[in-house]
Amino acid sequence: MSQTNTRKETLPAEVRIVVEVDGNPVGFLNLDVSRLWPLINHRSLDHTEVEWMDATEFDSIMRAAVVKRLIARLETDLYRALGDEMVKAELDVESFNLKTEAAAQAFGRTNAEIEKLVLETDRTPMDFYSFFWDFLLDERDVIDLKKEWKAWGTPRR
Repeated sequence: MSQTNTRKETLPAEVRIVVEVDGNPVGFLNLDVSRLWPLINHRSLDHTEVEWMDATEFDSIMRAAVVKRLIARLETDLYRALGDEMVKAELDVESFNLKTEAAAQAFGRTNAEIEKLVLETDRTPMDFYSFFWDFLLDERDVIDLKKEWKAWGTPRR
């Protein structure tokens, strides 16, 4: 086995990007380079052949350099996207808490209050919980929760 082939085989088949927030690892992005490379280099026959350059060594070095640049761009884009999405997730938490508080004010905070509510409307507790999750995940603003509850779905027996 030649030295060139040994170098090519030492290239990692998988690249792992550690995702950190405030210096703490929160996840990983694993890329299978052996599967990704054919998608990147799908025109593998389009390379310049020169006598003074070993084609196999060049391919190996080019692959390493291309993957290194890809990872650098991915990391930049990933951290920008993660930062943006974390801000949106923080807003989701705030929104869900506000909606939960609105539901608690409208319907009560105890199981007994919810049981009384569902009995008065001839519905089941599961109906209420389905209504609550629909309300929580809905993007629109609801002004009168009690009115929404009365209009929501059809009663089951």
